[in-house]
Amino acid sequence: MDSLRIKPSEILNKFQLSEIRQKSDMRNIIALLFDWGMMALGISLFYLFPNFLTFLISTVIIGSRQFALAVLAHDGAHHLLFKNAKINDFVSQWFCAYPVFQDNRVYRPYHLKHHRFTETENDPDISLSAPFPITKKSFVRKVIRDLSGITGYNRYSSVVKGILKTEASSTMTKITKIWDKSRGFLITNSVICLLISYFSHWSLFFMLWWFPAFTYYSLIIRIRNIAEHCVTPGNTEFDNTRTTRASYLIRFLLAPHRVNFHLEHHLFMVCPWYNLPKAHSMMIENGYQDKMCLEESYRNVLAKAVSA
Repeated sequence: MDSLRIKPSEILNKFQLSEIRQKSDMRNIIALLFDWGMMALGISLFYLFPNFLTFLISTVIIGSRQFALAVLAHDGAHHLLFKNAKINDFVSQWFCAYPVFQDNRVYRPYHLKHHRFTETENDPDISLSAPFPITKKSFVRKVIRDLSGITGYNRYSSVVKGILKTEASSTMTKITKIWDKSRGFLITNSVICLLISYFSHWSLFFMLWWFPAFTYYSLIIRIRNIAEHCVTPGNTEFDNTRTTRASYLIRFLLAPHRVNFHLEHHLFMVCPWYNLPKAHSMMIENGYQDKMCLEESYRNVLAKAVSA
């Protein structure tokens, strides 16, 4: 069954809806330059000052920006990254999704199904929220799996296995299909490897591109999943999805590009990420604050999701 749908026009008036739907190509160009620039800075930091502390700092910076790319790829899947559809799909695929082993051709229909069936038995993401709340011991085990790379290994190996299991009528057709599914990952990561090798050392591709992807990126994904839909109070779009307030530091570390405004994203799928705070303010202005599932911090969310 579908989740209970609320029409955007029931919440905001036509002028407010028109305002939050406005797209800005420049905002996303700046966002992309910032994310890729911060990753270059993280690699440079460790290359110039190699020690354990700079390695940890670089891992956090790069892992958080890899997740930021995934958030922008998500906006691209909603056709919100650029006004021109072809540019939107090209940039979101090649500069956001492919580098972090994501393919919007697969992700888009999967994610739209999540929106349609949010927190119902047909939600493809229901397994991420259904087990909660969990015990502290269980949560610690999950975090250890994330930071040790086990979660990342399982995630990426499942992508590879899925590609290799591609079915086709002939060997040549199968090779063609496998290449079509994998070329984006291979080409973008080869370019990243070449650039890192040219400007620093090839080993940093594994130390500061794949290590953050396997570890800190995995932890961010887990915390984000918990915050968005776990232990929410109801089954309407007002209360089966959560918005979590975040400081500037937490936004950089865990919630880039306003991804913490998840309730507003579900209510207004045509709203670009940079307009989500405006949509949030409009909802409060229109008297919906008491209906909204809001949390003051990610710490508070985790306290609800993790029992004694």
